Amino acid sequence: MSTDRDMYGEVEEEILAQKQGNSYILTTAKGTIGQITYTMVDVDTWVIDHTYVDGDYRGQHLGRQLLDFVVEEAREKGRRIIPSCSYALAEFKRNPAYADVWERTDTEYSDLYSSSGAGGSRGALSKS
Repeated sequence: MSTDRDMYGEVEEEILAQKQGNSYILTTAKGTIGQITYTMVDVDTWVIDHTYVDGDYRGQHLGRQLLDFVVEEAREKGRRIIPSCSYALAEFKRNPAYADVWERTDTEYSDLYSSSGAGGSRGALSKS
């Protein structure tokens, strides 16, 4: 018989991932806890412009999972990615597994407004 409890007796929370337009979101019974968004520059290139994971869920590699969803979709469709948000750029620099989809230029893309939400309409999601 399977249960939703871990070895300490705590109930594990189910996290669901789903694609919505040009984004992937993570939800729990509490609501949205993570999101990654991208825009199309042209038919062959996407810009990842926002990645967010609720502070209560950080440290569980959820941002990396969101990034992997976009990268896998880009690979399937033959697209290249410009990592504009600071999280995506750091992960692309750190992990050579993303080299095949990384559209490199001489510009440093990371933008404080893309990921932190400071002054932008795509800011951090409010906690439920």
